[in-house]
Amino acid sequence: MQLEELREETAALGFELNPQQVQGLQAYLSTLEKWNRSVNLVGPSHWREILHSLVVDSLYLSGFLSRIAHQEDIRSLDLGAGAGLPGLPLRLLWDKGSYYLVESRFKRCAFMRQAISAMGIQNTYVINGRVEDLPRDILPADLIVSRAFMPWKKLLALTVSMLDVRGSLIVLSSQEAEGKDLQGFVLKEQFCYQVQGKRRFFWALQKMDDGG
Repeated sequence: MQLEELREETAALGFELNPQQVQGLQAYLSTLEKWNRSVNLVGPSHWREILHSLVVDSLYLSGFLSRIAHQEDIRSLDLGAGAGLPGLPLRLLWDKGSYYLVESRFKRCAFMRQAISAMGIQNTYVINGRVEDLPRDILPADLIVSRAFMPWKKLLALTVSMLDVRGSLIVLSSQEAEGKDLQGFVLKEQFCYQVQGKRRFFWALQKMDDGG
């Protein structure tokens, strides 16, 4: 893929990336295409399809986090990071604080480390291990992000003890949050967008205070 071709594709999606961001995204997509031939990281095989169906979430998420997460030294966890989505493309546009990609499968961690190096992004780290075994020194988190890691009800139960009292849990979902039992969380903000004609949502949840 050519840089100008990639820039035009992201612009067509509604996102104007600077030259450094386009180069970083090219490095991510090229590395992912190469690894995907031997390790089943994502379903789509061509960079354009990966961009339009998967990376687009990261582009929208960067704007969402810019509105709700203002802390400069924020500590973020990306649970079940897999092929580095949404975290690695996200870090090209939203680079606040420290970002930890948590993944139990070794080959996916190896891919993410190579992609981070190729992309040239900073303060972004890979943790090869189970979420339940995270080192205590990076908890509680100020921000937790998860895409398709586990059903959202299980995710809420898992993360409630991992999140700072003022922190936010970001759930990427195909469903609206309104009307759901959020199990000790409250909905701070929700954002709806469309990908290939289908609605997707970000839920920004905060822990309910002791007063309910």
